[in-house]
Amino acid sequence: MNRMRRGVACAFWVLAAGLLGGCSTPVVRSAADVRAQGYNTQGMDRFKAGDLPRALVFFQQALEVGQSIEDDDAIAATRLNISMVYLGMGLQDEALKQLDLVMDERRLAFSADRRAEAALRRAMAVQASDRDSAEQALDRAGVLCGGHCSVRGKILNLKAYVALDAGRAQEALRLAQQAQGALDKEDSLERANALRLQSSAYIAMKTPAAAVPLLHEALKMDKAAGASEKIYQDLLLLGQASMDRPELAKDYWTRAHDVAVAAKNEAGSRRTARLLAAPAP
Repeated sequence: MNRMRRGVACAFWVLAAGLLGGCSTPVVRSAADVRAQGYNTQGMDRFKAGDLPRALVFFQQALEVGQSIEDDDAIAATRLNISMVYLGMGLQDEALKQLDLVMDERRLAFSADRRAEAALRRAMAVQASDRDSAEQALDRAGVLCGGHCSVRGKILNLKAYVALDAGRAQEALRLAQQAQGALDKEDSLERANALRLQSSAYIAMKTPAAAVPLLHEALKMDKAAGASEKIYQDLLLLGQASMDRPELAKDYWTRAHDVAVAAKNEAGSRRTARLLAAPAP
């Protein structure tokens, strides 16, 4: 994989992590809903702590409460959370079953937003191993979403990544620009993902100068959020966008390396060490 594609892959990893790491939260309406939400919150706490078996127990308890009162939104939201845990445990088939139960359930009135999010997560789960299936899931997510659902920007971001990974840089640029326009202005981390995807497309199109201001904007957002992994990605891509100025590229990669080392990002520090050790073009 060449340097540009490594950067694109890293940008996507951040996008994926953001999506899969987000807890789906149903609207609280009753005492039972409060209990279910409590289980969901405890499940997310255990998930973030890396205690996946315990997280699964809490999410399953939340699902039981939701099913006991046939709370459609709570059931859908909790199945999304359970799928996230199964993916973290490497149980992809079990995760996909949970997502399919949200997408395909016809007896319960799951919202279009929940169904679209399930389709989006399915696409993310399979994109590395089955691009065709991922694109089908993304197309379905887009249909379910329509023009105004809450995950439309994320769907467009993932479509941009898939296009970029397939070598369709101009299409990726267009989709990432649409994603930026569709995202909530308060969703700075996801907007930064859109900026990184646009930048990667410009680099692929051999117009890296156009990527630089976008990456500086993303870097500013990510610093404000204290998002170490994303700061690392911004600096990595800034180096790639500056390869016509080797000393400047080296400065960006050195900064990225320092961030990775401080954050104990071993894969990132190895990657930047290789870039810094490579002879100048």
